[in-house]
Amino acid sequence: MKRRAYRLFQIACCALLWLAAACSPVVPTDEATAVSQAVSATLTAYPVPTHPPATDLPSPAPTVKPSVAPTATPMPQPTIQPTTYSHTPTPTHSPTPIPLEPTLPPVSGPAVWEQDITLNTYGWQEALVATGPEDPIYPYPRLNFDGVTGPAPRAYRAVFIQNSYVQLVVVPELGGRILRWTDRTTGRQLFYANPVVKPTHWGYRGWWLATGGMEWAFPEEEHGLNEYRPWQYELLWNGVRVWDTEDRTGMTIEVTISLDGAHSYFTLVPRITNPTGEAQSYQFWANAMLTLSDYNAPSPDLTFILPDDAVTVHSTADGSLPGPGGQMTWPVHNGRDLSRYSEWHKYLGVFAHPAQAGFVGAYDLGSDQGIVRVFPHTTATGVKIFCMGDLPSSLWTDDSSRYFELWSGVTPTFWDYWTLQPGASVAWTERWYPVSGIGGYNWANEEAAIRLVPSGDSAKVAVVTSRALNGTVVLRRGGEEVQRWDAFIAPAQPFLATGGAASGGGDWGVQVLDGGTVVAQMGNP
Repeated sequence: MKRRAYRLFQIACCALLWLAAACSPVVPTDEATAVSQAVSATLTAYPVPTHPPATDLPSPAPTVKPSVAPTATPMPQPTIQPTTYSHTPTPTHSPTPIPLEPTLPPVSGPAVWEQDITLNTYGWQEALVATGPEDPIYPYPRLNFDGVTGPAPRAYRAVFIQNSYVQLVVVPELGGRILRWTDRTTGRQLFYANPVVKPTHWGYRGWWLATGGMEWAFPEEEHGLNEYRPWQYELLWNGVRVWDTEDRTGMTIEVTISLDGAHSYFTLVPRITNPTGEAQSYQFWANAMLTLSDYNAPSPDLTFILPDDAVTVHSTADGSLPGPGGQMTWPVHNGRDLSRYSEWHKYLGVFAHPAQAGFVGAYDLGSDQGIVRVFPHTTATGVKIFCMGDLPSSLWTDDSSRYFELWSGVTPTFWDYWTLQPGASVAWTERWYPVSGIGGYNWANEEAAIRLVPSGDSAKVAVVTSRALNGTVVLRRGGEEVQRWDAFIAPAQPFLATGGAASGGGDWGVQVLDGGTVVAQMGNP
């Protein structure tokens, strides 16, 4: 009898424990907990994970149709509400490689949520003027600048995407742009932060909304036609998809923006579709407005990484340089090293001639911060750098802040158009990631950025990766191995060393291995 009563007691206890577990809330992951504590009360619940649709292969190579050459009018770029930087990173300068760590840190997936943000915004919407068929920009509106009112706080719905390394803020209401890009390992905001959203006199329509971040310009040159208006969007388990249908051609432009849990890069997948019954010509450009310094303006220490030996001038006020359409050597032209921002005295925009490698970027030697763009240069052939020079900042903002532009496009220049056949589409994938602590770089892929500085029989090597890895760095010269190091390398832990040989010659090279597999290689093996 006692045994039976004890058995009934055990069953009752198990039932109570099961009921308590079923009624308890699910404990969120560490990343989701941190996110929920960091955002305001406007944070919404996480959406049910939605995997992005499969992307078709690019359509056959498009044809080129020249357009009317643009004027030499410069193209300023705006940005977002300034943010106070939490701290200035301390670069690592030790020549001793970081010791190998036994285990890699755990990987948590990206967090995605919606939240309201407030931006000081000029009252431009009430000043829009409808156009008729006789207007070359029809059916897009003109802007009556006399009717624009002063800036006032305005709320926008934003999508936040975050992992351990970076945070992105996407604003579908403002052309689907990425408004902010923060390197969480340094605390630095990488995009220029404009204190106001301000209409300017630039652009194809005769006005352009200076907002900042990374905008999508389509289907015309420069800033396109639809950067100012709301785009449709869909939350994904790892990011967001934004899209818009262009009014004149009926073509659809969509951009998928995503993170994973392991890498510091964000992935862009632009996709252009022609659902109409006629061939359509177009351009597509992603325009990133950047500073990379700690005071919301490019510093004299800013450098441009463009692996090319010549560029084509788009526009400039510098009379010592070729005019629009003229070519010049890169980076040094007539003794001036134009890879250094300090040598850009007037406004200047240059195109790659065309892109010769699958990476491009910029690095501020003062803040020891840079960015890398990795892209398929045979498909997305366009690269452009533009700086304001001595143009007054009042043209695009209400303070003295400034920025530079890094453009990435499907066509080589603003003078070229591709043609998309009825029912066809084209898509490609590119990746952008921050780098720091390596003093610049001269080679990159999606896995790593490498700085190699030979000096006689020795060479300085710096490597930073887009993910954490227990790797091996190999310094080579003339096809022979000079030295190798085992090291833990990560977005916040660069590898720095100096190696050399007593004799020998030939070109230097660097390999980065992960488990014996080469994941990055600069120079000849």
